[in-house]
Amino acid sequence: MAGYIRYGVAGSFIVAAWGLGLTGVSNASGTYSAGNATTAEAVVYREECGACHVAYPARLLPAESWSTIMTTLDDHFGENAEVSDETAAMISAYLTDNAGKPGRGMLKRVKGDAPLRITELPYFVRKHDEVPERMVSGNAEVGSFSNCNACHQRAESGDFDEDSVRIPGYGRWDD
Repeated sequence: MAGYIRYGVAGSFIVAAWGLGLTGVSNASGTYSAGNATTAEAVVYREECGACHVAYPARLLPAESWSTIMTTLDDHFGENAEVSDETAAMISAYLTDNAGKPGRGMLKRVKGDAPLRITELPYFVRKHDEVPERMVSGNAEVGSFSNCNACHQRAESGDFDEDSVRIPGYGRWDD
């Protein structure tokens, strides 16, 4: 009997370790993106939000911003993006758990109220200030600066490196 218990406990630890490895509880780089995360919450976020737009990496906004966005899905930038309460709770958990930290990274120079639009962050504005409006808003293949994946080839995985920018109809961007 003791042998069965010993193997049962050991088996439980093995299954738990295997499960943690598959779900990506942590990653070596310390960055999080919905593009490659596999936790249940990240998958739901990527599937639900990514159905309409790029599933923006949670680190791009602070938790307060994500909380506001998630409680106003009935008017999500002019669209009704409501989801079930269970789905909203999962998405909110993912976004707030992986949110950016005020005063760090892209949020370094944010002052005042929590921003709701990534495109209005000082960092975003500075990184895109040389891109002519005609290449984005005037470009039917892009439409707006919020359509990250139109130009950033690896936006889905949270990689916005300027070396991988290809503006449809214009080619590689080099500032």
